[in-house]
Amino acid sequence: MSLDIRCCLGRTIVLGSLSVAGYLLVSGPTFAANEIPLGTPVDSKVTSVTVFRQQANVTRELKLNPDPDLQTIHISGLPPTYRDRSLQWESDSSISVHSLQVVPHRPEQSSDQPDPRQQKRQSEMTAMQDAAHKVAVIEQDLETLERLVTFSSEKTNQSLNQSKLDVATITELSDFVMQRRRKLAEELHLARRDLQQTQQRQQQQFEQTESLQESATRPTFDAVLSVTAPRGGRLRVSYWVDDVSWEPRYTVQATSDPAGQDKFDVQLQGVVSQHSGEDWQDVQLSFCTGVPNLQAASPLLVPLRVTTAHSSAATTEQSIDFNPLSAPFDALPGWEDAALWQRNVALNTQAAARQVSEINQRQGVQREMADDAISNLADETYQVPGRLRIADQSEQQTVMIFHTQMSSPIYRVVTPLLSSFAHREAVLENQTGQSLVGGEAMVFLDGQFVGQTTLPPTAAGGELTVGLGADRQVRTRRELLNREEAIQGGNRLTKLSYRLVVSNYNATEIAIRLYDRVPISDDSAAVNVIADGNSLGPLSDDAKYLRMRRPTGILRWDLTVPAKRFGSDAYDHDYHYTVESDRTQPIVSNDVQQQIQDGLRFDRSGGGGMGGGMGGGGAF
Repeated sequence: MSLDIRCCLGRTIVLGSLSVAGYLLVSGPTFAANEIPLGTPVDSKVTSVTVFRQQANVTRELKLNPDPDLQTIHISGLPPTYRDRSLQWESDSSISVHSLQVVPHRPEQSSDQPDPRQQKRQSEMTAMQDAAHKVAVIEQDLETLERLVTFSSEKTNQSLNQSKLDVATITELSDFVMQRRRKLAEELHLARRDLQQTQQRQQQQFEQTESLQESATRPTFDAVLSVTAPRGGRLRVSYWVDDVSWEPRYTVQATSDPAGQDKFDVQLQGVVSQHSGEDWQDVQLSFCTGVPNLQAASPLLVPLRVTTAHSSAATTEQSIDFNPLSAPFDALPGWEDAALWQRNVALNTQAAARQVSEINQRQGVQREMADDAISNLADETYQVPGRLRIADQSEQQTVMIFHTQMSSPIYRVVTPLLSSFAHREAVLENQTGQSLVGGEAMVFLDGQFVGQTTLPPTAAGGELTVGLGADRQVRTRRELLNREEAIQGGNRLTKLSYRLVVSNYNATEIAIRLYDRVPISDDSAAVNVIADGNSLGPLSDDAKYLRMRRPTGILRWDLTVPAKRFGSDAYDHDYHYTVESDRTQPIVSNDVQQQIQDGLRFDRSGGGGMGGGMGGGGAF
């Protein structure tokens, strides 16, 4: 048994193994599409599909009968969205594939046999004509009956004028007219209904014909292979198709428990858009969160060489205007990937600008994440249990990927600066063994819909923070109790005292995370904020909070608020801090919006520990 590895020059190297695999290699003489010998048609079946975010990889399987001679076979039905040069093959070790080529499908020659679809359309047309004729006949009979009634009325009036009224005759005529009119009306109703149904069937047939004709105009492809299979075996081919995509969608069902054993049922579904041009019947379906054809190599960090502006003004000016995307590739090795080279140039250039800014600007601690931190690439594959049918259709199709049970206590987040109400929240540990892709989520609490949110990408074993909507039974406000100002030398000392008020209208005690903040400064010599345990009170001892958020001035207290604490008995938390600054300079905040966006980006990307996407923030 041997493994044949075919390189792009058409040579074969025999290594010895149990199976054979290869990539689409078009070699040999070039034929026009109608000159390529197609050989023997073989039946193939789509067995598995991996759907990526904007495309899909389809695998077909076929069985070859034993044949010691070289045979040419062809696989029909590669869809119109087949991506050029994407066909791969894999086979049993007893099968050798010598050449493979994909060509446009060659239509079969028309035969004298009647088209069944044409016969059905003709039958429906005849049925509609018959139904319309029947309606017309019944309407004509009703019209004749009405003329008879008019004629009888005129005769009756003449008889009355001549005092010759025949009561029995008139009664019989009236009974006849009423019975006949009733019967004809019923027949007309049924005939019109039959006509309407026939017209609807013909319209559906017309739409199907239009769809088939539209599909017929989209070219399909055939794969032509030259193989030897002395013992027969199975051959698999895979290829990429476009016009296929999927989006993740979560459903979170939370069930609260007075004892604190709150439960969560998390479901992940895939919403599929399938317009590839082929139906996938009874296939093993997988969803992949990654993006194929991404650069596999890691970014390469190169040295950063700096000097002063007066030493090389021209170089400094050039570095400011440098655009890595338009830079020439000086001495690019012939074997190097140009896209990889350009990516490394761009990444190192952007990083160099940040580092030079860190050196020149008077700033304190800066915490940044690389630009790809906001990308939603978990590079995870979810295999759907069982076998499914995913049709080529205009409507989206929803597939259940998995659901898992989790448990975690529900707590309230209270932020008086931002909201007058508490918000329920829980931190779930991702114990699925797989990374979770970011996506929209519908959230339910105790069977009630509480809102829609977006879950961030979360690594396996990481923590996932889920919002569960506002709890309007818990209200809060922030009060400035006192502001004291003193002068010490050339500095102003401003002492600010605050009260955070929490009202709990629930009949049970609740756990809350109470948030506030103190200002921070990049320049402690200009602004110094004095806040310690004595003035703030006991802050949370959560390790992630102390590492990631406390240095940014965010204050968090983990508290338990007793039941029915509101009004004059509301729960109060008092604290104070002091700001020391130059007495001649007011306190200002520059680039507020940009700083807020940077802070949100850091937190939501996982670095701040709020989004949970980085698996707990332990790597930062």
